[in-house]
Amino acid sequence: MKFKRLALAAVGMVLALALLLTACPSSSPATPPDDRPHNVELTLYGFRAGAAQQFRTDAVAEAIRVEYPDWKVNSLAAGGEAQVISKRISGETDFYLTPYLRKLEIEVQTPLHPEIDIEQATAYSLLVPTSDSYVHFFAAGRTGLSSIREIVDRKLPLTVGVGPGGSTLLFSKILEYYGASLEEAEAWGLKRENLIIVMQEGAEALQSGRVDIGISWTQIPSQAYMGVNFDLDILPIDDPGLVQMLEDIGFYEATIPADTYPFLTEDVPTVAQLEFLVVSPYVADDIVYCVLEAVFNHQEILEAANASSHLTPEAIAESITIGGRMGVPFHPEALRFYRDIGWIE
Repeated sequence: MKFKRLALAAVGMVLALALLLTACPSSSPATPPDDRPHNVELTLYGFRAGAAQQFRTDAVAEAIRVEYPDWKVNSLAAGGEAQVISKRISGETDFYLTPYLRKLEIEVQTPLHPEIDIEQATAYSLLVPTSDSYVHFFAAGRTGLSSIREIVDRKLPLTVGVGPGGSTLLFSKILEYYGASLEEAEAWGLKRENLIIVMQEGAEALQSGRVDIGISWTQIPSQAYMGVNFDLDILPIDDPGLVQMLEDIGFYEATIPADTYPFLTEDVPTVAQLEFLVVSPYVADDIVYCVLEAVFNHQEILEAANASSHLTPEAIAESITIGGRMGVPFHPEALRFYRDIGWIE
């Protein structure tokens, strides 16, 4: 009788274990269907290790790996803007995230590569927006500034922190709107310090007095400024003419809400740009479609890297409009994908 009870208990345990294994999802990755490409090798490039954009690049790569476990997907940090451009010109990257607006990029890079058609050599198509990047025009409290216009009107000999590419060009365009060129500003004593103001080095430079003002763009909040305990402001970008000029190259009106940072007590009007996942022109159409499927099937991976999701019908429709204003089209397979899921007509 004892043996019978033990035998029945053992059978019960086996049945329970079988039910448990059936109910739980398998930990091994699914095998891609036969009608999808197999054994594909892709390379994605981000900007700089440790930067928020690199986290998003890594997240896209991980979504592709999860969806297609037999693909070899590399996510690499180029190390800076010049390196990203070099990888794109040489054809070493398949997918990447846009560092800044296409019109700014072409204007910056054309003089640096006079031997090639930079627009053709770095061409890409849009796939999906991944993040908003808000323009931050910082001013240390010691400057007494309340508007950007004062820099030109008072011919202030300030030191500005800007990156060597897009942010310098953006600063130059803003000065020109207010009636001064960068060369004229440097003649009255304005100096440039080469740094990315929205990273930790920028916050430290503002606090130490190495720079007085600085401009760049980033997600909100910029983690480098969450612990700021010195007198700092973000100057508004709200002049209608200036906003229109910036919209013409792909920015859009935005607001940095009060309390985004410890020093921010009121909403600050500014402009923002969309960062996109984009694809190089030589990547096969079926791969493009599959990558978008991976991104949308594993939204939670992207949301872990960027809490503000852009994977909604409204965001896609708006980004298609912004892409048209930027002069950069969405990839035909991206448009087909959005039609297939019923998000656009």
